[in-house]
Amino acid sequence: MITSDRVFSRNIGVWDRVKQQTLADSSILVAGAGGLGCFVAQTLVRSGIGRLYLMDDGIVDVPDLNRQILYIKDDLGLPKVTIAAERLSAIHGLTEIIPLQQRLVENRLLEINCPLAEIKGFVDCLDNYPSRYLLERMLPEKAFLVHGGVQEHYGQVTTIRKDLTPSLKSLYANTEDSDSPMAVCSQAVSCVASIMSFEVLNNIWGKPQLLNSLLIIELSDFTFSKIKLGQANECI
Repeated sequence: MITSDRVFSRNIGVWDRVKQQTLADSSILVAGAGGLGCFVAQTLVRSGIGRLYLMDDGIVDVPDLNRQILYIKDDLGLPKVTIAAERLSAIHGLTEIIPLQQRLVENRLLEINCPLAEIKGFVDCLDNYPSRYLLERMLPEKAFLVHGGVQEHYGQVTTIRKDLTPSLKSLYANTEDSDSPMAVCSQAVSCVASIMSFEVLNNIWGKPQLLNSLLIIELSDFTFSKIKLGQANECI
């Protein structure tokens, strides 16, 4: 018989039963069901998150198969969130998975049974800067946003809180999206996504490790650097 105590017994050995229950009582929204989003969503489910909203409007494409771990060749042409929700629900059945097959649009979340007030944290697994900035603007006052990005064998992770941290737009003021498909390897995706996932747990437990810090991961030489950021409204 599958019970939460049995499924999460190894988790509880790392943290404790109280923290495990806090995860079970939490709702998280993962924006983007691509490389980062697939891995983050799966590890959050295996960690014991109680409710997971997964938002994406894309379909599974051939180049996705190098890094988007929830999809296989038989899924080509099918909606990502539909397939992802099926695979995530099949892990243990203890997390409620709510697929949101839509593009991120200002205030649209309120219209589709996605109550912002109940969502404890948001995870930015998006692939373009305008959508990231929009997700940040939609944050409820006390919610957190774990941002991650990856390219080639490089990535970065940080926690964003309104009025506590610099905005994403200030961090990436001079950055533009490329017109070319992004080069990225699966190892970088899984490494960055694992760190993002654990930072989500840190935030849920009230002890974020990357608040006002940007963690830089460079897998080509295994370099990890943590850059201190200014407080909100301060120069960086």
